[in-house]
Amino acid sequence: MKPMGSRDSSQASAALRRSACAIGKGLAAVLAFSSSLHAATHALSIVNSGTSAWVIDGQNNPALTLVRGDTYEFNLQAVPAFHPFYIKTTNSTGSGNQFTQGVTNNGSTGSTTVTFVVPATAPDSLHYNCGNHSAMNGPITVMDSDVLFADGFE
Repeated sequence: MKPMGSRDSSQASAALRRSACAIGKGLAAVLAFSSSLHAATHALSIVNSGTSAWVIDGQNNPALTLVRGDTYEFNLQAVPAFHPFYIKTTNSTGSGNQFTQGVTNNGSTGSTTVTFVVPATAPDSLHYNCGNHSAMNGPITVMDSDVLFADGFE
C-alpha cells in the first residue's frame, strides 16, 4: 500500500518544476526586453567648416553626450583627406591617443561612417578631433543609461 499523499507530492513536484521553468523563461524574456529598451542607434551628420570646426548636425563643434551601450554613427559627408575624424582620449591633433574600444573607422575621411558602440568601460570624458587642425574638436561626455529598476522596485 502506498503512503498517503505520495501521488499528490509527485504531481506537486512536477507542477513546481513546470512553474520554475516558466518563471525562468519569463525572467530571461524580461531581461532581454529590458536591455533592448536601453540600446539605441543614433546617426549624426559630420561635415567640416574649413579648418575651423566640425559641423555636427548643423552645430559647430558641439559638446556631445553619449550613452554607454548605445551606438553612434558619425556619418562623414565628403570630408577632405586632410581632415581625418578621430574619437580620442585627449584633445589633440595627430593620430595618437585614439580611443579604439567599440570604434570602427576611427581617423576616416570621405563619405564614411565612423561607428562607435560605447562600451560599458568607456571613460566619462572623450574628445572628437581632426587629426590636423586643433580648432576642429569637441568634448564627449559618456554617461550610463538610466536603467529601470536599477536599485530595486522603486
